[in-house]
Amino acid sequence: MGYVIYNADTTKLVITKQYKTAAAAKAALTRYLNKEHKKSGWIDVDGDYKVAHAETYYEFIERKVERVNMMSGKTYWESINTPSYCSPASEAYWSA
Repeated sequence: MGYVIYNADTTKLVITKQYKTAAAAKAALTRYLNKEHKKSGWIDVDGDYKVAHAETYYEFIERKVERVNMMSGKTYWESINTPSYCSPASEAYWSA
């Protein structure tokens, strides 16, 4: 496993790709921030982004959110990084 980049406040992955080394992940973060700065003209870099080993991230850092299954109405927990089309809480999941 490699290293991932995540938002420190939300624990959501910034870039879904995994990097072989922490240095590679930090370099990718720098490129990402520079790209965003060019798009918007400003960027907030108050330590909002962090790099962590993927195993550590998925086991200890990644936040789980409580959602309601759209069809059954039951609540369940899922990863904050679950795309809406993969979540039983969204209409897109149930539409084929």
